[in-house]
Amino acid sequence: MSSLQIEEAEPVSLSPALVIEDDPAMQDRLRYVLSTLGCDDQLIAVADSVAGAKLLLEQHHYGIVLVDIGLPDGNGVELISWLQIRRPGVPAVVISAWRTEEIIFAALRAGAIGYLLKERDDLELSIALRSIEQGGASIDPSIARRIIAWLATTQGPTRAAAVLPDESGTEPASAPATALTPRERKILELVAQGLSNRDMAEVLSISRLTVECHTKNIYRKLAVNSRTEAVFQGRKHGLLH
Repeated sequence: MSSLQIEEAEPVSLSPALVIEDDPAMQDRLRYVLSTLGCDDQLIAVADSVAGAKLLLEQHHYGIVLVDIGLPDGNGVELISWLQIRRPGVPAVVISAWRTEEIIFAALRAGAIGYLLKERDDLELSIALRSIEQGGASIDPSIARRIIAWLATTQGPTRAAAVLPDESGTEPASAPATALTPRERKILELVAQGLSNRDMAEVLSISRLTVECHTKNIYRKLAVNSRTEAVFQGRKHGLLH
């Protein structure tokens, strides 16, 4: 009987860090999260494109790279693949709103050591990054469940059921584009009540940047550009009480 050898976890340095993100609000949010983990703000660099990131990576060394998937001139998966060739010792962690199986597996195959979702609170992202710092390979819980489900179905006697369920238990292909997370639905309810981002941050005990990130995700999922439209669509699809 063969024995499984488990290698000792290799710690990761969170400083200096490179944030590759084109949304200014998310850039500020990740700066804040890193600062709560002891990272000096002057040791946190930001790039808003693949080209800008490559330029910085060619010129400087970073302990960790936080990568978004959707960038103006390319995507994070391609950048991670490039990183594995040009800077193989620099770990990359995806922090994105993308949660499709193709993107998730492509990023992990490219060499990402973690995949986190932007919709999580600052504290959740902080805990995940701390785990990575200590040698973990943090995957967002909802994504981890889908990976386990995929492994269970593809390793079983039949692949007939090899479809990854989302958090609601439905197939991704049939899931409505307007499906919001519980936190996003709560924020939409507060929007409907007329609360400002600052007020919502105080009510939910989260940062204003986190509220803005959730609001942006709500707009994207509902395909709207304003609070009024978001509330209208929320009521239309039964997302508001």
